[in-house]
Amino acid sequence: GTDKDTCVRVRQWLLLRMNKKVWQHGVPHMGLSPDTIPGVRTIPVWPNEEFSWLSAVEDCHQVIVDELLSVRGSGTFQPYRDPPREIVGKEQIPSDGIGIEGVDRGAWNVAYLFLNHKKFEDNCSRFPRTIEAISSVFPRHYTHAFFSALTPNSHILPHHGPSNRMLRVWLPLCGLDGFRLRVGDQIVTPQAGKAFVWDHSFEHEAWHDGDETRIVLIVDIWHPDLTDDEVKFLKTLQNARLKAGRELLEREGNGAIDDTYYGIVERTRGLLTSDDWWVIKAERGEQVVN
Repeated sequence: GTDKDTCVRVRQWLLLRMNKKVWQHGVPHMGLSPDTIPGVRTIPVWPNEEFSWLSAVEDCHQVIVDELLSVRGSGTFQPYRDPPREIVGKEQIPSDGIGIEGVDRGAWNVAYLFLNHKKFEDNCSRFPRTIEAISSVFPRHYTHAFFSALTPNSHILPHHGPSNRMLRVWLPLCGLDGFRLRVGDQIVTPQAGKAFVWDHSFEHEAWHDGDETRIVLIVDIWHPDLTDDEVKFLKTLQNARLKAGRELLEREGNGAIDDTYYGIVERTRGLLTSDDWWVIKAERGEQVVN
């Protein structure tokens, strides 16, 4: 059996859920969500000293950039969309009607490797060395990893992640000039090849005023304060939830999930018919010279 002392935070969270309550943490800028775990540290942007393995992540930078550039033109990316919600601005409703935009200007595209324990086999096969790095270098990987691309003159609207049970690791890859990220009340200006860790349960938004498409590798890890027993328990719950979702899909058909996160991810695959949005400064410079 599991020693109850190693699951104290998860037991507190379960009691809240059973009583239909949410942890009232009182932390400025941090979201209130049923999936927020009480009793773990709440730090918007974590000190790198907390993670001795970050230097090994940075060592992978050039290999991952090379692999990324090799897939340009292969249709690997798709538009990032959120499930519909009741109140959105008109600029957030895309012309294709699938989900809602996360930006009010510019374009935000993603290439999923893992999403909530689902592996995107086609994409993963294009990034073998990136997948090797994720599995070998990142501790307690949350099985959520993707490339995030933001075109010049883009703005990602303020939003919260769904839970504080994971932290978000960024390895900035290319096109970082003119980009800044706000996490809570902190502004981060990421540098290519310099990894950092932040908590996306805090409200965050991003601006990209550079002239080149900004791309970062995002890998989520389990919160370091959670014990291995707590992670094991939460994983079991997640797997049960995913299994129930798959059974609903089999029973109800595609219509049941069209507006869920998974449904939107499936429906946006193949929407980008070219990589014109992928602006590389050197190429733009060559065009100016000609």
